[in-house]
Amino acid sequence: MTAAPVLASLADIQCWFQTVITDPASIEAGAARAGSPIASVVDVATAVGADEGLGVYHHAYRSRLVECLADDFPALRYAVGEGAFDELASRYITRHPSRSTSLNGYGGLFESFLRDQAPGLPSFLGDLAALEWSLVEILHAEDAPPLPVDALAKVSPERWTEARFIPSPTLRLRQFDFPVNDFFQAFKDGLSPREPRPALQHLAVYRQGFTLWRMVLRPSMATLLRSFARGVPLGEALSEVERVSTEPLAAADVMAWFSSWVQGGFFQSIELPGAAP
Repeated sequence: MTAAPVLASLADIQCWFQTVITDPASIEAGAARAGSPIASVVDVATAVGADEGLGVYHHAYRSRLVECLADDFPALRYAVGEGAFDELASRYITRHPSRSTSLNGYGGLFESFLRDQAPGLPSFLGDLAALEWSLVEILHAEDAPPLPVDALAKVSPERWTEARFIPSPTLRLRQFDFPVNDFFQAFKDGLSPREPRPALQHLAVYRQGFTLWRMVLRPSMATLLRSFARGVPLGEALSEVERVSTEPLAAADVMAWFSSWVQGGFFQSIELPGAAP
């Protein structure tokens, strides 16, 4: 029988401890994965048994991850109920253990987890999770100076079709099969929203300073903004909107859109071919 390796340094013990208390299954499974049984590392001649003491840390760690998910998805927690949410969160933690020293990005796979691993849940919950995670993403997104309001006037008319509008890192464009923005707003207002019926909804989620905003988009607006996100210049983007849109595209409407988008900080710059960086 091979003896357990001796943990010769404080760093070895810290790594062992981290592996044990963060194991998604149990402290015993963590100790096995770390390569040293609990009894060989922890002095059992203490007021609290080794298993019980480590169990406290193991439970506290998982509880903190559940709290993190609850903070990031409050409307989702309301929609499924606190008990059901905590059970889903526990399953998520088991399937997707935290691999980072920061919890800012921990819930990034929660939407796909709901869609793939919880098929019995209402269909709109995946969309709701996507909306709430978009808010988390832009909250932690890198700051970028917004495009100045007067930048549009500096582009000569003959070059407008060549202009590429570079989206801000604090902007997210989302398409939902359910009107989850309405559900989310009702939840924020302290109402008791019910499961929504299917209805296509386009949404821009963005940040100005430390304030998070949501803007419902007409389909043509969403098409235009997604074209910009792909690096398509304005002339081609407008042609694409005219090709796929079922609503008329008026120049006055487009100018009004740009005005609200620039004021909202949707773009960080305008790029023109051949222009100095």
